[in-house]
Amino acid sequence: MDRRAYLGLLTGATLSFAGCTEGNARPPVAGFPTPGNPDPIVKEGFPTTVCSNPPYLSDGIHAVVEPAVGPDWEDVTVPEEYRFADETGRGLSADTYVVGVEYNGAARAYPLSILWWHEVVNDTLGGDPVLVTYCAMCETGMVAERRVGGEETTFRVSGQLWQAPQPYSYASAEEGRVFGASVVTGEVEFRNAANLVLLDEATGSYWSQILARGICGPMSGERMRIMPSSVATWAEWRADYPDTDVLLPPPQSKTA
Repeated sequence: MDRRAYLGLLTGATLSFAGCTEGNARPPVAGFPTPGNPDPIVKEGFPTTVCSNPPYLSDGIHAVVEPAVGPDWEDVTVPEEYRFADETGRGLSADTYVVGVEYNGAARAYPLSILWWHEVVNDTLGGDPVLVTYCAMCETGMVAERRVGGEETTFRVSGQLWQAPQPYSYASAEEGRVFGASVVTGEVEFRNAANLVLLDEATGSYWSQILARGICGPMSGERMRIMPSSVATWAEWRADYPDTDVLLPPPQSKTA
C-alpha cells in the first residue's frame, strides 16, 4: 500500500486504493496465496471481493516483528516521522498518547505515533504472545493474544482494506473488542471506514481488525482473544505503572 495514498485518504483526497476497489487484483506474494473461503459477513461489507484479492506485503506499511523496548526514549535517536503535533526534543513527550497494556504483572506502552505508521506490533508480554494493532483510517485500536488455532504466530499488514457492516463494528466496540484512539487527541469515537485487514503467517487467513475476527481463509468466522488495554498519555501511564517500559521506534524495532 502506498503510504502517500493512505495519507491522502485521511485528508479526503482519494477513496480508491488497496482493497477498497471492487475487482482489485495484484500479483500474489510468494508463500501467501489468496485466502478465499469468505465468512458470510464479507458480503455485507465492502469490498465483497476482499477474499479473492491476494496480499501484497511490500507496498509500504510494515509490521513490527522484532520489537525493542526501553524505559523511555531518552537514549535513542527518533526519526521525525514518529513525532506528532508539538513533540520536540530527544525523549518521549509526556503528552504523547500510548496504548497501554498490563498483563501477568508486566506493563508496556505502545506509542500511537509508532502504531500510526506500522499498524501491527508482534510482541511478547508477561510471557505470552501479544498483538497490538491500530488503523489510522478508522482510528481503531485492538489488542489480542497473538495466536491462531491456539498456536503462536506472526501477523502482518495484508495490504487489503475492508469496511465492516456498521452494526457489527459498533457491536465490537460495545463488547470491548475494539476502541477508538487518535494520535493527537487520545480517546475518540472511531470511524466505520475502510479498515485494516491483518494476515496471519500460520494459515494465511485475513482478519478484520475492527471486528477482531477472521473474514477469509481457514480461520473465517473465528474470533481473537482480546486482551485489556487503555489509551493514556505517556505521563498518565507511567504514573499508574512506574515500572513500565515502552516500545522503541524503528530502527531499534525491526519491521517486515
